[in-house]
Amino acid sequence: MRKPNWGRRAYAVLLLCATAAIALPAQTFKVLHSFDNADGANPEAVLVQATDGSLYGTAYSGGANTFGTVFKISPGDTLTTVYNFYSQSN
Repeated sequence: MRKPNWGRRAYAVLLLCATAAIALPAQTFKVLHSFDNADGANPEAVLVQATDGSLYGTAYSGGANTFGTVFKISPGDTLTTVYNFYSQSN
Protein backbone atom coordinates (compact mmCIF):
# COMPACT_ATOMS: atom_id res chain seq x y z
CA MET A 1 0.00 0.00 0.00
CA ARG A 2 1.30 3.45 -0.96
CA LYS A 3 1.91 6.05 1.63
CA PRO A 4 -0.16 9.24 1.07
CA ASN A 5 1.88 12.13 -0.25
CA TRP A 6 0.67 15.07 1.88
CA GLY A 7 2.80 17.55 -0.01
CA ARG A 8 1.06 16.81 -3.30
CA ARG A 9 -2.36 16.88 -1.66
CA ALA A 10 -1.66 20.23 -0.02
CA TYR A 11 -0.41 21.61 -3.33
CA ALA A 12 -3.53 20.33 -5.13
CA VAL A 13 -5.83 21.94 -2.55
CA LEU A 14 -3.90 25.22 -2.78
CA LEU A 15 -4.11 25.14 -6.56
CA LEU A 16 -7.87 24.45 -6.42
CA CYS A 17 -8.45 27.36 -4.01
CA ALA A 18 -6.37 29.74 -6.10
CA THR A 19 -8.19 28.72 -9.29
CA ALA A 20 -11.58 29.24 -7.63
CA ALA A 21 -10.55 32.64 -6.25
CA ILE A 22 -9.36 33.84 -9.65
CA ALA A 23 -12.46 32.55 -11.44
CA LEU A 24 -14.95 34.18 -9.06
CA PRO A 25 -15.69 37.79 -10.00
CA ALA A 26 -15.89 40.35 -7.25
CA GLN A 27 -19.39 41.33 -6.25
CA THR A 28 -20.39 44.94 -6.63
CA PHE A 29 -23.42 46.55 -5.07
CA LYS A 30 -25.58 49.30 -6.48
CA VAL A 31 -27.82 51.65 -4.49
CA LEU A 32 -31.27 51.25 -6.02
CA HIS A 33 -33.01 54.03 -4.08
CA SER A 34 -32.32 56.49 -1.28
CA PHE A 35 -35.42 56.91 0.88
CA ASP A 36 -36.39 60.47 1.82
CA ASN A 37 -39.07 59.72 4.48
CA ALA A 38 -41.88 60.76 2.11
CA ASP A 39 -41.61 57.40 0.33
CA GLY A 40 -40.61 55.47 3.46
CA ALA A 41 -37.71 55.26 5.86
CA ASN A 42 -35.67 52.54 7.56
CA PRO A 43 -36.19 49.61 5.17
CA GLU A 44 -35.19 46.58 7.21
CA ALA A 45 -36.55 43.39 5.68
CA VAL A 46 -35.16 41.37 2.80
CA LEU A 47 -36.30 42.29 -0.70
CA VAL A 48 -38.44 39.71 -2.50
CA GLN A 49 -38.19 39.35 -6.27
CA ALA A 50 -41.42 38.83 -8.23
CA THR A 51 -41.65 36.88 -11.48
CA ASP A 52 -41.55 40.14 -13.49
CA GLY A 53 -38.16 41.01 -11.97
CA SER A 54 -39.51 43.71 -9.63
CA LEU A 55 -38.27 43.80 -6.03
CA TYR A 56 -40.76 44.24 -3.18
CA GLY A 57 -39.95 45.35 0.35
CA THR A 58 -41.17 47.20 3.40
CA ALA A 59 -40.03 50.33 5.16
CA TYR A 60 -40.42 50.48 8.93
CA SER A 61 -41.42 54.14 9.08
CA GLY A 62 -42.05 57.15 6.88
CA GLY A 63 -44.48 57.31 4.00
CA ALA A 64 -47.72 59.27 3.76
CA ASN A 65 -48.85 58.35 7.29
CA THR A 66 -45.40 57.97 8.91
CA PHE A 67 -46.09 54.31 9.83
CA GLY A 68 -44.14 52.70 6.99
CA THR A 69 -44.73 51.51 3.46
CA VAL A 70 -44.72 48.54 1.13
CA PHE A 71 -42.72 49.46 -1.96
CA LYS A 72 -41.81 48.05 -5.36
CA ILE A 73 -38.61 48.69 -7.28
CA SER A 74 -38.93 47.95 -10.99
CA PRO A 75 -36.08 46.48 -13.07
CA GLY A 76 -35.44 50.06 -14.28
CA ASP A 77 -34.79 51.14 -10.64
CA THR A 78 -38.07 53.08 -10.31
CA LEU A 79 -39.58 53.00 -6.80
CA THR A 80 -43.37 52.85 -6.46
CA THR A 81 -45.19 52.93 -3.12
CA VAL A 82 -47.67 50.06 -3.08
CA TYR A 83 -49.19 50.70 0.36
CA ASN A 84 -48.88 53.24 3.18
CA PHE A 85 -49.46 51.81 6.65
CA TYR A 86 -51.53 53.86 9.09
CA SER A 87 -52.35 53.85 12.79
CA GLN A 88 -55.61 52.25 13.83
CA SER A 89 -56.88 52.60 17.38
CA ASN A 90 -58.66 49.61 18.95
